[in-house]
Amino acid sequence: MQKKLTCFYLIPLTLLFMANCVFSLFETTYFSPYMHIELPEYKSDHPLVMLCLFSALLLLMLPFCRHLENSRISLRGSTFLSCLWAGALSTFFVFVFRCGVVCDSEQVSDIAVQVMQGNYEGFAKGAYLHHYPFQLGLVAILELVYRLFGVENFLAFQLLNVIAILCIVYFLQKITRELFDSRIISLWENLISLGMLPLYLFAAFVYGDLIGLAFGMGAVYLGIRYLKTSRWQYLPGTAALFSLAVIAKSNIYVLLAAFIIAMILKMLQERRWSILPWLIGILLLSQAGMSAVNSVYADRAGMERMWNGTPKTAWIAMSIQRADESANGCGWYNGYNWNIYEQYDFNNETVNRECLRNIGESLKDFAANPKYAAHFFYRKFTSQWNAPTFQSLITNEWYGRYSEDKLPLADFLSVGNGRRILYQVMNFYHLFLFAGCTMGLVSLVRSWSLEKAYFALNIFGGVLFHMLWEAQSRYVLGYYVMMLPLAASGYFTLFKYLRKKRA
Repeated sequence: MQKKLTCFYLIPLTLLFMANCVFSLFETTYFSPYMHIELPEYKSDHPLVMLCLFSALLLLMLPFCRHLENSRISLRGSTFLSCLWAGALSTFFVFVFRCGVVCDSEQVSDIAVQVMQGNYEGFAKGAYLHHYPFQLGLVAILELVYRLFGVENFLAFQLLNVIAILCIVYFLQKITRELFDSRIISLWENLISLGMLPLYLFAAFVYGDLIGLAFGMGAVYLGIRYLKTSRWQYLPGTAALFSLAVIAKSNIYVLLAAFIIAMILKMLQERRWSILPWLIGILLLSQAGMSAVNSVYADRAGMERMWNGTPKTAWIAMSIQRADESANGCGWYNGYNWNIYEQYDFNNETVNRECLRNIGESLKDFAANPKYAAHFFYRKFTSQWNAPTFQSLITNEWYGRYSEDKLPLADFLSVGNGRRILYQVMNFYHLFLFAGCTMGLVSLVRSWSLEKAYFALNIFGGVLFHMLWEAQSRYVLGYYVMMLPLAASGYFTLFKYLRKKRA
């Protein structure tokens, strides 16, 4: 029964990624330099060139795969080298771009500096944290960094990002070993991870994405260990890591939800009702970190409790509004959630009711115009998942725009010919990873296990959540990174099949 239930998302996910391989051959989403708003644009790709390059790479990889199987390459050594590469490249980008803070990161950084000075105006009614109290976790991290390493020491935070990237790469290798128990697949995962440029480029971004993802990957790894061994000793660590992850990045709740679903499936599969108290405990403990942060800062600000903030329905309403693609992408940020909260004088009940009304209007619009609805969700999907850079280049250009410390190489990489080279590399790698992941998903359906299905559920959760939530290709980068183990498995299965056909 559990396998059949997971097919409700494994099959749609496989078909979506298969479709995106086709989409990526003919069109790609990109972001022009010098933007002042995050606006996805679209341009035609070169399908014959891409297919020829892809075919040539497969022909080169086939004998290399046999050599890899016969080699004595140490898995530990290859993991060390992939981590060394990730750390070196990420550090290189940090020192080249020397990014500062802009927009949300600037707001949060300013609040962190203010609270160090005993100034809590950022907590006032109508202020930034009144709208977005979920950012308080990042305020706490920045305050800690500033107290330890100096006020507005962005370099210290960026080096924490590098450490987070090392943890992400390491945990993904551990996850690959747990899921497939294959030295060759693990070696392939290490090799393929070398090309994950969008992840490494984001090391210079002063935000909570990478730190949250690092804790999230640790939680996913421990969750897989529990699903495989049924040893309860892994569960406290899983809950603690999820708790830390959501402090840095609230979207990690998607990964938490996937693990809760997997635990429910395990409970049903094994008829072990003793899992239920653990499930409840994980839900409670995973909230403890953010609850503690809210409580501490509310007390420091002289508040009874933190604000509830803009209702979550505002993001859903914004994400399905009829879009002017020349002004903003389908489902991308347009200021609606900020403005409606102020428009109704921060009355959560009234705002929530108005947002639900707007959601109903959008759904009626989709029902009355199915062609428009299909185009809207096609654009919303491709603007996020068919963007090979995942906003990494535009983010470094944007956040390093006013930096006086950046190297001349930064402009070459963000707006010059280097940008074009990086873009083409990421564009081809994007097709390569999606093709491998699609094959991996097909293989997963055939060689099903609960832990593999759970891992894929994390990615499906990311797809589904950001089809219903505010769209940004940066938001889905973490799920793109999680495709690495499945892609390694997919190419291993493909080469194994091709060798049998040739024998």
